[in-house]
Amino acid sequence: MPSNVVGNTFRAIELEPQATAELEFPKFVEALLQKLGLLKEERFLYYERLRNKNTKWANGSRWVLALLGSIAFLLTGLAAALRFAPEAFLQKWSLNGFDKGVLLAVLAIYAVMGAISFYEKGTDKTTAYFRHLGIILAIRDLWTKVQFEFLKELMALKSAAGAGEAVTRERIRALAEAFCNDLDKVATGELTDWRTEFLASLSELEAAAKKGSEDVTTQIQEALKAAEKAAADARAAAEKAAADARAAAKTAEEAGKPGALNLALSGDFDDQVLISVDGVEVARSSGRTIAIERVVPGLRKISAHAKKGTKDLETARMVDVKPGLQELELVLS
Repeated sequence: MPSNVVGNTFRAIELEPQATAELEFPKFVEALLQKLGLLKEERFLYYERLRNKNTKWANGSRWVLALLGSIAFLLTGLAAALRFAPEAFLQKWSLNGFDKGVLLAVLAIYAVMGAISFYEKGTDKTTAYFRHLGIILAIRDLWTKVQFEFLKELMALKSAAGAGEAVTRERIRALAEAFCNDLDKVATGELTDWRTEFLASLSELEAAAKKGSEDVTTQIQEALKAAEKAAADARAAAEKAAADARAAAKTAEEAGKPGALNLALSGDFDDQVLISVDGVEVARSSGRTIAIERVVPGLRKISAHAKKGTKDLETARMVDVKPGLQELELVLS
């Protein structure tokens, strides 16, 4: 067997019919077996090279998809659990809003799984791997069969003595032809059962990745809507609180301002009139219009005392004094 055999499926067997037919019987058998072995080796090396090329992908992609799918399911459950966790627990471990980050990670994992499945569909590496593996096994079985058939015919020839040489040559030729035909059929066939079973698992993983991606996308959208609503409510509450604070500040500012009264007196009196606020004298005047400043806002008793001859005149009113200027009339009688 040559040591520099190159894998090939396009070359037919080189029988050299004229030269091979002239060989003595032992040489004939030896030459034919060598030519069949060379053809077998070429086909075997061709498919073995293709199988090795796709081995890592076929064995690794399924493992990666299964691992990523398991992680995604685990994280999805963790995100769901965080939504039902007590608020105090979430605050203690700073986990508020952590479920949204977990869902984003799950979405990224499903995206990677989808990309791997898409690449597999586009390149067909796994299908090719199992097809080549099936062909290699078929070549092995055919080569084993043809060798045993050769041995069977040679043993039959030896027992029958030289009379059957021509018949044995024909049988060996037919065996060689059948081997080549079977080898050609194997080279154009495909592995079905094993490939179908394996690809079914990939399809399930792909479907799981697609469904998981859709579910997580829906949850993220719902979470975003809830976050937007919460943000809008928070803005509205902040605006209301700011408005209330401004109103309270304005009220406090107004309440802190002193009141002032323009007091108009009517009635006859002698000399001066004495004006009191809550029993405390605040002004004396002989005029009929008196300005009283710095009156503390609130309900106050405004009194006026004067004399007409020997008669004491007095009047009083309860007034709700407000910040700013107010007009007030009192009648002395």
